[in-house]
Amino acid sequence: MAGGRLLPSTSGSRQPSMAGLDGGGAPPAACDPNNLPAAIVLVFPVMVVALLCWRAARTRRNKDECRRLAQRVALLRDLRQLMAPAPPLAKAAAAGVRAVLAGQVDAWVKEAESVVLGCTSSRWPCRFVRCDRHGEQLSVVRMNLDEAYDRILPVVAQIDTAHRLHHLLQLQVIVQDGHKYEETDMSNGRQYCQRPPRPKE
Repeated sequence: MAGGRLLPSTSGSRQPSMAGLDGGGAPPAACDPNNLPAAIVLVFPVMVVALLCWRAARTRRNKDECRRLAQRVALLRDLRQLMAPAPPLAKAAAAGVRAVLAGQVDAWVKEAESVVLGCTSSRWPCRFVRCDRHGEQLSVVRMNLDEAYDRILPVVAQIDTAHRLHHLLQLQVIVQDGHKYEETDMSNGRQYCQRPPRPKE
């Protein structure tokens, strides 16, 4: 009391708290840990649906890729069956190279047929579950087929062409030698016929 007047009491008044500003108070509502389960509940189904859609799309792509590769495998198998064996008069080195390349083609055809059969004969749930593995196998088969068509078959064809040309040259040499022998025999016969008879004594 001063001069008969009561001063306002400050004991019951509340001042604005700065606890929330200096880091000692509660965190903002956006960072509240109680909201994380709700966010996970909302995001997790979306991620599951996206994963299922991606696997379904890859399963469909694997099926289409398998159909395309099946045609290429069948064509390569037919070409391999039409490949004639190495000529008996071929050189050993060239015949060995050809045999190795042909064996590699046979191995790739066998592997490709196994992969294609596994992809086409399995049911959709199995292909859906194993879509990653099937995709990797089909990728390997595609690379092997590209290697066979682009490199191995042309090399084998060049080796066969070289063998045929070599054989034709040998036949030509034999025919020319035969003509030479015939001409020599004919000339010798003419000379014998043109000799004058020996006089009688």
